[in-house]
Amino acid sequence: MSLTPSEELATFTELDTREREERTDLLKLEPARAAVLVVEDDPSHREILVEMLAGWGYEPLPVGSAEEAEFAVRNKRMDAAIVDVFLPGRSGATLMSRLRERFPQSVLIGVSALSDAAMARKCKGLGADLFIGKPLDPQRLAEALQSRHTSWH
Repeated sequence: MSLTPSEELATFTELDTREREERTDLLKLEPARAAVLVVEDDPSHREILVEMLAGWGYEPLPVGSAEEAEFAVRNKRMDAAIVDVFLPGRSGATLMSRLRERFPQSVLIGVSALSDAAMARKCKGLGADLFIGKPLDPQRLAEALQSRHTSWH
């Protein structure tokens, strides 16, 4: 069975259009996921945070110490950080000050099992946007990651 010239042209045009659409689909970029540094020395707490963040669509960058955190963000962007205030080695408090200097637009959240008003003030003084006591409330953490509490710094 032979196609007429107009049928041949229509078939060719249809194939050409489909190929262009497929190529366009391949070129579509996925929106960048917000990178969240997770600095937690307890491996089980760190793993829970990573799973939560990934489930919410964030790109978690998990580390177990302040030293690892500084290395992890050396050549990367960081949109937010969740930092345990009490870490082995260099403190989370020192890390928060450094992160605030380097990433002034990032959401910085201090966390600690010692959750009282004095700890919240300490974190605020170090440049944290928010302080959340442990155990972390997932709803409060989700809201904190979406906030912009720039009045503190």
